[in-house]
Amino acid sequence: MVMDQDKQTLEFLKLFLRHQQEIYAYILTLVPHVHDADDLFQNGMSVMWRKFDQFQPGTNFAAWGVQIMRYEILDYRRKLARTKRVVMEDPLFEVLMEHMPTVQDEMAARIEALRTCQALLDNRAKRILKMRYEHNTSIVEIASYLKVSRRHVYHILGQINRVLLRCMRRTLAQGSGTI
Repeated sequence: MVMDQDKQTLEFLKLFLRHQQEIYAYILTLVPHVHDADDLFQNGMSVMWRKFDQFQPGTNFAAWGVQIMRYEILDYRRKLARTKRVVMEDPLFEVLMEHMPTVQDEMAARIEALRTCQALLDNRAKRILKMRYEHNTSIVEIASYLKVSRRHVYHILGQINRVLLRCMRRTLAQGSGTI
């Protein structure tokens, strides 16, 4: 029993870590305040874990998670409506929700392209990206670490971003036939 539970936990974590950016991006598209989006993401993640036994292995985990988050967002909007703090009118919100599957598919393709392209970078570029975007290290601290000027750090980041953008465009074009 414990072995099965450990296996289920590992499978959930593997899938969740793989798709958390897509799921969070979905929330951010529909919720205007980052603090609220963070709360919804945490609550939704708890619901996903509680309902993981209902997930069908081999199906789209991100789509399943987004569906759960959709209900969390609708509940959030109902609570906002009671306090008269509606941010977006219902008809506009419904149109946006209707188009989200297409947007989500595009985001998923872009995230996958970014992962693929990041994997092709050299270790120095990966380390700089990680410092700046994962650890939120300031430009001043990166410059000090690399023993270069702040201007040079901006230059390096610009180069890395251009390389990633070109690679992503190529990768996406190969996958869809468009740029």
